[in-house]
Amino acid sequence: MATAIPFPKDSLDPGRTTGLILCGMGGPDRPAAVEPFLRNLFADPLIFPVPRPFGPLVGGLIAKVRAPGVRRRYLRISPDGATPQLPTTRRQAADLARRLSASGRRTVPGVAMRYWEPWPDETLTELRSRGAEQFLVVPTYPQYADATNGSTLGFMADSLRRLAPESPVHMVPQWHLLGGFIEALARPVAETLAAWATTDAPAAEAALLYVAHSLPQKFVDAGDPYLDQTVATVDAVHARVAAALAAAGHATWLDNVAGGPAPLLAFQSRVGPIKWLGPEVVAETKRLAAAGCRRLHVQPVSFTCEHIETLMELDIELKANATRAGITRFSRGAALGSDEGWLAAMADHLATMAFAGGEGTHG
Repeated sequence: MATAIPFPKDSLDPGRTTGLILCGMGGPDRPAAVEPFLRNLFADPLIFPVPRPFGPLVGGLIAKVRAPGVRRRYLRISPDGATPQLPTTRRQAADLARRLSASGRRTVPGVAMRYWEPWPDETLTELRSRGAEQFLVVPTYPQYADATNGSTLGFMADSLRRLAPESPVHMVPQWHLLGGFIEALARPVAETLAAWATTDAPAAEAALLYVAHSLPQKFVDAGDPYLDQTVATVDAVHARVAAALAAAGHATWLDNVAGGPAPLLAFQSRVGPIKWLGPEVVAETKRLAAAGCRRLHVQPVSFTCEHIETLMELDIELKANATRAGITRFSRGAALGSDEGWLAAMADHLATMAFAGGEGTHG
């Protein structure tokens, strides 16, 4: 069961130097890294649950077959064929460390990834050389799943046990209802819909669709909390959207938008023939178009960084499918990036929850 996985939650000493580690699944930083990245991804039994010794062998074959197409896709979103995920995560870590240091908790930032560089061992070595005596580990995925945060934090915990066995460690498994995170997602939705309502766009021709990364259904059936946490995120975001539209005098307009009275959630990035969480985002977009939707706003809720799943799957591929289906106005809310509100809220959360006697400083 996902909820049974133990992660250390030591109370950190605000008087000692803290190594802050933002960690995620990672991505290729150059075209030559695509195949080994995929090989590492499919070697993880939490991602590709095939019994050993067949899993790594089959996963390696899949990586080799898929790599040329994946390289082409990365080259479409970046001239150097690299994911923008790593530089964005580095900026986020630096910002959070600065905020924690400003509140009296000296913090040095680091980034570690699960399936590609930088690896946890090298990040820990660097942070210790900069004086880190204790560690605060935060995943870049808000909602917990064994296949994302579980695998990533477990990988990080192994390095900490080997390289810093005496150091206090506080890990944050999920943060799917963090206030600044919810507000950062709600803002572009409310702004887009309010602009449409102000220009008298017919509500019956507009739709709002939240989208999250999918997960094999059997993981959820086995107790993984990812779906419940994702639904909780969407409900919290939509409540703020509805409040903002009502305050602007557009409550009735929103009630007539598809996905306005109650939020619509779809899922992206399914791979293979097994059953995944649905509805699938392309199929849901086509359904909305067939029902008369001509303006569609899509808001991803799973990502802190722009990467191939937003820049390619949503901005290029989903938009093309939406256009072919008859949707003439397509917009997509940004991933969190360097949004001031969510970074301030996260720094406050970490200061309050991870440090002994901690009190937040960012409201």
